[in-house]
Amino acid sequence: MKKTTIFAIFAIFFLFACNDTVEKIVDIGSFTEESEIDDNSGTDDSETTDDADDENDRPEWPDDGGNNGWGGGDDDSNWRPDSDGDRPDRDRDDYSDDENDNETDEDISIDSDGDGTVDSEDGCPNDPEKTEPGICGCGVADSEENTKDTDKDGFADCADNCPNDASANQNDMDGDGIGDICDPDIDGDDVENSEDNCPFVKNPAESGSFWLSGTQADIDKDGIGDECDPDIDGDDILNENDNCPNKANKDQEDYDKDGVGDACDECPEDADKKDSKGICGCGVAETDTDGDGVPDCIDNCPDLYNANQLDSDKDGIGDACDPKPGEKEITDADNEIPDADADSENPEDDSENPDAESE
Repeated sequence: MKKTTIFAIFAIFFLFACNDTVEKIVDIGSFTEESEIDDNSGTDDSETTDDADDENDRPEWPDDGGNNGWGGGDDDSNWRPDSDGDRPDRDRDDYSDDENDNETDEDISIDSDGDGTVDSEDGCPNDPEKTEPGICGCGVADSEENTKDTDKDGFADCADNCPNDASANQNDMDGDGIGDICDPDIDGDDVENSEDNCPFVKNPAESGSFWLSGTQADIDKDGIGDECDPDIDGDDILNENDNCPNKANKDQEDYDKDGVGDACDECPEDADKKDSKGICGCGVAETDTDGDGVPDCIDNCPDLYNANQLDSDKDGIGDACDPKPGEKEITDADNEIPDADADSENPEDDSENPDAESE
C-alpha cells in the first residue's frame, strides 16, 4: 500500500513538471511565430497585452563598458537595437552627431543686398541694382547720363578720372581717383601744383610758425625743390658726383680722402669719422675694448666690463677695477706742505700792515 502511494505521488509530480516544460516550449514557439508574422506583415502589435509582457520579459542588453549597452557610456551611446520596429524613438538615427544636425548650414547662402542673387554668384553683392559691374561699376547706375563720354577720350564719364578733360592714359600719380591732367595737386603733398616747387615729386612743406606758413626745402633757392633738384646745393656739380651734395663746394677738397668733402666733413683730417665727431672727438678712435658700450676714451675700467661705470670713491677708477673701491687714493699733491712764502698772505704780516712801523 505504501509503495503504491509513493508511486502515485511521484507520477503526479512528474506529470506536473512535464506540463510546465511543455507550456514554456509552446510559449517560445508562439513568440517566434508571432515575430515572424509581424515582420512579414508589418503589423505593429506593441499595444497588445502579450507584447507588453514580452517586453518586460526581454533581457537587458549587455553592458560592454559604456559603448553599446543599457548600463553606461555617454548619452549618445545609451541605446539598444530595435529588432521589431516598434520603438522608433530608440533608433540609432535619433542619436546623430551635431555635425549631421548642422550639415545643411553650408548650404545656406547669403544675399547681402537682397536682390535675389546670392553673394557667391553676385558680381556686385552690395548693390541691389546690379549683379555685374557693367560700364560704371558697382554702386553707380549705367544710365545714359553716366555712360556718355563728354571729353571723347574713350572712357565713359562714370569711369573717367577726368571726365571733362581728355586723358587717354588715365594717369593718377597720387592714386586719389583724380587724373593727373585735372588734379590740382598731382603728387598729393598738399601743395597745389601752381605753388609746388616739385609738382611731380612729393615734398611736403616744412613746419611753419603761427605767423608764417611752412615752405618747401630748396637749399640753393633756385625754385626747384630739393626732392627733385639734380644739383641741390647749386655748385654746378650733380648730386651723384658731389662729395657734399647739400653744401656748395666747387673745389671738392677732401683732405683725408674718406669720400666726404672737407666742406661738410666733421673731421676733415680723420678718415674714420665723417658725419660725426663721435664721443671721443676727431683723431680718437671710438674703441670699446671690453665691449661694455662705453668707449675706452671715457671708460673708467677700459679693460673690464662695467657698463654702469660705478665709482664709489670718485677717484676716476671704476669699482670693477679699483683695488680699494671705497677709499680714495692719496696722491703726492694731497701730501704737499704749504710753502713758507705763503706767510706773506697772512694778514698779520708786518709788511702788509701799514701801522706796524708807526708802532
